[in-house]
Amino acid sequence: MSAEALAPVVMLVTDVFGHTPAVDAMLRTLNVQAVIVSPFDEAGFHFDTEPDAYQSFVVNGGVAAYARKVRDIQQRYQSSLRYIIAFSAGASAVWMASAHTEFAGIQQAVLFYGSRIRDARNVRPVCPTRLVFAEQEVAFKPAELVADLYKRGHQAELIRGTSHGFMNVYSAGSCVKTQDRFLQELHQLIHQPALDDAA
Repeated sequence: MSAEALAPVVMLVTDVFGHTPAVDAMLRTLNVQAVIVSPFDEAGFHFDTEPDAYQSFVVNGGVAAYARKVRDIQQRYQSSLRYIIAFSAGASAVWMASAHTEFAGIQQAVLFYGSRIRDARNVRPVCPTRLVFAEQEVAFKPAELVADLYKRGHQAELIRGTSHGFMNVYSAGSCVKTQDRFLQELHQLIHQPALDDAA
């Protein structure tokens, strides 16, 4: 198998739980070569609760440090990466980094419930970016944020009946039905025939 065939086409940027078995299962479902970006240097971090995971994330530099890490990974793999999938803190980090030119080759970024996006509404990503928010958040009103982002020209949507963390089996907001829907959509996106192949 060629090195090109093994090159990652997806960057998957985790939430504060980091690289978990659920992330590996998601990538098996998507059937794609990916580089996994976690806020932590060691794979297999285990947290008993979401607050524990968040506290460790903050101690490790928070969203700003995570955005720098995302940008470094994008620079390293920019020749092969075509898609970014990111969750929560990872989505916020990608959003913060997405205005930089090295992201111009990304065909689509899909960012799930990046709650800190609300603090950086003026970011102008250089790649097509879909923002997917849960209807329920503790710290802010997602419907207002989605409406504001939409007015600013962003592809932002609110998923009714969901809570923050709906894509993560370790989160209190986990929702299998919604996970299945988005995994199907992501699989179709990643495996769609290239425009050049269709011509």
